[in-house]
Amino acid sequence: MRNLITISKRLRSQQGQALVIALIFLAIGALTLPPLMMLMGSALVQGTTFENRTASLYAADAGVEQAIWYLDPANSPLIPGGLPMHTGESRTLPEITIDGRTVSVTLDYLAEDIYRIMSTSVSSTETISITAVVSDTYNNYTDIMNHVITSQGDYTIQGGQASVTPDTGDNAPIRFYEGAWPGANELSAFYYVNTTPSASATLNLANYPTGVPEILRQGTLDIVSTVKNATYTLEGDIYITGDTLIGMTGSNFTLDLNGHSIYVQSNTTDEKDALVVGNQCTLIGSGSIIAEGNIEFKPNQPEHPHPDDYIFVLSVNGKTYMQPTNVFQGTLAGATEVYLQNSSITYSSPFDEYGNYKIDFPGSGLSHFWGIITWSIS
Repeated sequence: MRNLITISKRLRSQQGQALVIALIFLAIGALTLPPLMMLMGSALVQGTTFENRTASLYAADAGVEQAIWYLDPANSPLIPGGLPMHTGESRTLPEITIDGRTVSVTLDYLAEDIYRIMSTSVSSTETISITAVVSDTYNNYTDIMNHVITSQGDYTIQGGQASVTPDTGDNAPIRFYEGAWPGANELSAFYYVNTTPSASATLNLANYPTGVPEILRQGTLDIVSTVKNATYTLEGDIYITGDTLIGMTGSNFTLDLNGHSIYVQSNTTDEKDALVVGNQCTLIGSGSIIAEGNIEFKPNQPEHPHPDDYIFVLSVNGKTYMQPTNVFQGTLAGATEVYLQNSSITYSSPFDEYGNYKIDFPGSGLSHFWGIITWSIS
């Protein structure tokens, strides 16, 4: 009983202090709540503004990407009026809508492989424009393909059965070529295949009867067939980082290049060959065979190749030794020397009936890698 009386006395002695404290907190809340609400409202407005601007920038950037997509030769025919080809020419691309924003894009021709893209995103709240000047990141080396033989050094035609057609005129062989010549680093970047590397040093084409996919081999490679007289078709490029043999052993086979490339990035030096193509292999179709180092080229070619076939053989920094059976059709090119022995080589055009290149090579337009020169937002 004594304890209850003590508690009662203590409670009576508080004299309303809790009420005073509560009123103080209410007063502080009344003072701070309006600025806090204003700050929250301002944050919401700013957040909406940033969100709208980000969406508008995204839409305008999508317009730039659309223009680059149209620069691809496969898509440029879709441009109303066609791809601009002369200084001062401009095209308006088909309008697109991104996140409720209307995007209009113009494409201006500035110089060869250089274009200005202006993409404007319009919404109910703002208008944002992105102006970009883009250029092809690879040089144009297609003049190398304008000759039946192109050599930065000399070329030799030896043997009573050796013949070159034509031997005069625009497409005749040219020695000590002084035009632009690609470097190994540029070409290896151009042809690199970004896929899972093959673990095998032997590529048996018989494993790909419906088409040979793109292949990356980090090391030496021996390309063979265990099926006699079979025909295989490339469906992608083949990139090898070691010495390569094609058709040196196994059964006879025919390989349709189908517009694709075989690129050999080899560190072989001196007189060793980075790439050897043997007479178990017959090459048809159009495509590129390129090696960093010397090339020995002795395929069993058709006696009467298809008139549309164009094969481009290039030693980037070595010599090209040619002794194919029957008739080779296309261009032989070598950095130091081209040697033709007891074989026939005939030039054919690298262009198809529509004026497009049949093979993928820097400057051919089949593959473009666009770099940004300038970029601005307004």
